[in-house]
Amino acid sequence: MRLIQNGLKLALPALVILAISSCQLFEPKVIKSGDGRFQVTVPASWREDPSLHERAGIRASNGRQELYIIVLTEGKDRFPENMTLDGFTTITRDNMLKKVGSPTATPPHSVTVSDTYPGMQYGMQGVVDNVPVAYLITDVETPKDFHQIIAWTLRSRIDQNEAALQKVTNTFQANY
Repeated sequence: MRLIQNGLKLALPALVILAISSCQLFEPKVIKSGDGRFQVTVPASWREDPSLHERAGIRASNGRQELYIIVLTEGKDRFPENMTLDGFTTITRDNMLKKVGSPTATPPHSVTVSDTYPGMQYGMQGVVDNVPVAYLITDVETPKDFHQIIAWTLRSRIDQNEAALQKVTNTFQANY
């Protein structure tokens, strides 16, 4: 009986430690831009991934599930005063269509990101480096900047991954 009691005394702290570390494994994590002005929240299985894009302020991935996201930011002061979100989306969409092989894209539609920021979102499929990919692209306007949130996966996985890409995209926040 004493052995069982001693075993239980040792097992309880181990279970508490396991429970705490398990919670940390599943807690979402915030990934901020280098200047701390913007962020997305990703599941614990994602990591920061600087290899995705040289200029992107935010770069994260879950390589195991083939999920990727980057955020490119341009100050509004770099555009004519009359630049709109629609105009920004036209420019960035045209650039994406030129960079992707055999592209197909849906028309952009209005969205609200994080219940705060106006956005234009569209899907695109094509081939990059001989790999068929599917993108969820969301252009977002914040008070001082335009952002292009580019989330993607393998074309063969878009049906199973689109909800996850949409969820991470919708966590975008500006920290002015």
